[in-house]
This record gives sequence, C-alpha cells and structure tokens, in this order.
Amino acid sequence: MQVLRISLYLLAIILSNFSVLWFGRSGIIFASLFLMPFDYAMRCYFHEKWKGNDLIAKIGAITLIGGAITFLINKDTQAIAIASSGSFVISQMLASLFYRMNIDRGYFLKVNGSDLVAILADSIVFQMIAFGNLDKDIFLAQIILKAIGGLFWYGVFFSKGKDSYLLRDIAQGSYIWNSHENRRGKNEKR
Repeated sequence: MQVLRISLYLLAIILSNFSVLWFGRSGIIFASLFLMPFDYAMRCYFHEKWKGNDLIAKIGAITLIGGAITFLINKDTQAIAIASSGSFVISQMLASLFYRMNIDRGYFLKVNGSDLVAILADSIVFQMIAFGNLDKDIFLAQIILKAIGGLFWYGVFFSKGKDSYLLRDIAQGSYIWNSHENRRGKNEKR
C-alpha cells in the first residue's frame, strides 16, 4: 500500500507538470484544483504515517524524483520540471514545518493550515521560476482553487462523521465505508 500511495503522489506531480506543458498557464488552473491539493493532503497523510521520521527528506526526494521523471518523459518540460520541483520542495518543507509545529492540534488546523502555507509558497515560487514573473490573476485563481481542492481532499482523508476513521483505516490498509457505529460494533465483537 505504501508504494501505491507514493506512486499516486508522484503521478499527481507528473500530471501537474504536463498539464502546464500542454496548456500553459491555464494548465495551472486544472492542477491547482485537483492535483496539487491531493499532494498536499498526501503530505499530511505521510506526516501522520511516518511521524516526522525524515519526513522532509522523504517528501523532498519524492518530489525531486517526480521532476526527474517528468523531464525524462519529455525534455521540453525542463523549465517546468525545475520550477515544479523547486517550488514544491520549498512549499512542502514549509508546510511540513507548520504541520510539525501543530502536530498536537486538531486535523482541521494542521492539515488546512499547512496546506495554506504550501499554497502560498508554491503559487509564488512556481510562477517566478517557470515564467519569470507573477501573474496576479493566475496567482489569485491558484489560491482559491487550491484552497477549494484542499478542503475537498481534507474531507476525503480527515473528515469527521462516517469517514472519521479513514486515515487510520488507510494506514492499516482496511478502509471500509461503514459508519463509526458499525465499525465500533464490529471491533467490540472481535
């Protein structure tokens, strides 16, 4: 399961890079709504799973591998791969620091707060490296879309209610779409 999670994380990075290559600045919009927030949520998941054990080094390495794979698939992505790797490493390191500083707080604060840190850093650094300037309209769109996407993935990975055990169940490889009460009942019968 760990290989699958890391592969999905890498795939989202690679698809983000290619969406910018194929569609230019407008490709940023798609990546901002769906792909980047997925990776932010996965970083939070990895944070919980790895408990800080070389987390920043592991996330940095995975991110750099994603940039290298992007470049190896298509050499035309060099500027995008460099911008993506640089901005993502910086944003994920800053977000990881925020998450770590708030590790004992609730998921909503540490997940969405660290996502906000990553959103701001990634949105600025990527455009500056890839395009040499900051397009204010794209920047604002990125912030809004990444925040919406981040809340969506927060709901998938960390929400309360029937999905309150999603993170734990994914970590154990036993996620079932049952309510908390059904799950507790099954656990009590064991």
